[in-house]
Amino acid sequence: MSFDRADGLQRNVIAELFPRLIAAARMQGWAPYRAHLALMRLVAEQFDFADHALLRTQRRIKAALDPAGILAPGKQGV
Repeated sequence: MSFDRADGLQRNVIAELFPRLIAAARMQGWAPYRAHLALMRLVAEQFDFADHALLRTQRRIKAALDPAGILAPGKQGV
């Protein structure tokens, strides 16, 4: 989406619109692959098949590879 980041009204409209677009995509069975840092958790929550099996797997891999949690903490909701 293109918008003027200097325009507060446009930023607010986009901030309200994006979660609605995510919800509409979800209704079609779609989810974004990547998102802005502020929206990563929202996007990660869309992958909830089998009680969030994907997220649980990603967290286990992250814990095994990065037990101190210093590499990209919170990235993509993991």
